[in-house]
Amino acid sequence: MGTDTLDTEPPPSYEAATGQAPHELVEPASLVLHGIDIFVENKGENTPLYQLSRNITALPPKNNSSSIHLHRVERGESEKTNGEPVTARIFHLVHPVNADFRGDLPPYYITATSLEALGNIILEANKHTLQRTEFSAKLSWDTNSGTKPLFHGKDKQQLVFYSKNSRKGEQEWFDQHDKLLATECHNGQLPTLTMGGPVPRNTRDALVAMWCMMLWYELAESRGAKRERKCSPTLNVAKMSS
Repeated sequence: MGTDTLDTEPPPSYEAATGQAPHELVEPASLVLHGIDIFVENKGENTPLYQLSRNITALPPKNNSSSIHLHRVERGESEKTNGEPVTARIFHLVHPVNADFRGDLPPYYITATSLEALGNIILEANKHTLQRTEFSAKLSWDTNSGTKPLFHGKDKQQLVFYSKNSRKGEQEWFDQHDKLLATECHNGQLPTLTMGGPVPRNTRDALVAMWCMMLWYELAESRGAKRERKCSPTLNVAKMSS
């Protein structure tokens, strides 16, 4: 696997990175993850709304990077680079190497690569139920991928999102004021996040990143992934030295 080294240069402004104002309200939509692309459901567009640097719903090849990039795809800009979509990196999704055997970094977190993004956020597994694990997202204000340290102390971190399992078996995402923001389910075989109402653009960006981080968690903590880690020589050495 790769290292946990991330970009340390100050990220660009949100508007420079995305071409959009960070607090502009975006209309609700159902977002569908297909491979590395996140599309608006039933819109009939070939250009995704977001794009990942690799698939988070399949076990990665050995020695793959522990960091995944989340990009926003600028709407209406596809002709700028010979028909290819113009993307702006907005978050790093990180699951550190040997996360089970180290205490210097959280096992699952995102770092902002745009100055107007909400900031660095830790994904915490709260409750394991018969359905799915429930989560909390803890935000460190005024942080980004170049901040040292990446996170404030626990007493200064703020709850920004949390998830609960619904009676239908779906996962519902709420903000810190207990307002329902989105519902996550699997539309056939494809993970789908349905936004419940208009939200600021940077809020949706952060929620999409947390949703992707949750899907990565569920894959990484699956029986297949744990069995593969158990057979990894790197992890066996780390385990013996801990």
